[in-house]
Amino acid sequence: MRLSRIRQSVTNYRPCKLEYTTGTRASVMLPLFEKEDDLHILLTKRTNGMKVHPGEISFPGGMYEEADADTMKTALRECREEIGVGSNDVEIVGRLDDMATHTGFVITPYVGIIPYPYRFKINQKEVAYLIYLPFEHLRGSKLVREQIEYGGKAETIDCMYYNGERIWGATCRILLKLKQIVHDE
Repeated sequence: MRLSRIRQSVTNYRPCKLEYTTGTRASVMLPLFEKEDDLHILLTKRTNGMKVHPGEISFPGGMYEEADADTMKTALRECREEIGVGSNDVEIVGRLDDMATHTGFVITPYVGIIPYPYRFKINQKEVAYLIYLPFEHLRGSKLVREQIEYGGKAETIDCMYYNGERIWGATCRILLKLKQIVHDE
């Protein structure tokens, strides 16, 4: 998979926008880069000390703030705050569908291309470590249905695994949407 194909697919995609009548506005960045001629998606492992979604795999992102002006600025700000990627180092190629979560967020995902190698500066209060997910792994991954305990109740979820890490929830759904957009092109 090449960045040019991702760029074209995401640029041509017309995302679904949700109204923010309920829920907290948030956005995430899907940082993509080429490493050794392979396309990768950058994910973060959140620290266990985080108040929201501790220890989970996620994209750099967070809640919209008035000073952001729009959700793209939120994604860029959070990418800088969490992993040290400067706004000028991200080429935004488009966005995916807004997504409502069962935890009350409405997330707007942006797809950005970053240079590699890059000197990431991890915010150690929020990010335990980075995960370089090969796009080929995403293309070939199978969903697994599992029972988990979340918020005091048992739920059945769809998830995928990479190097022993469970990717589920909004992160999993966003990855699947990216896979669908690129594959359908």
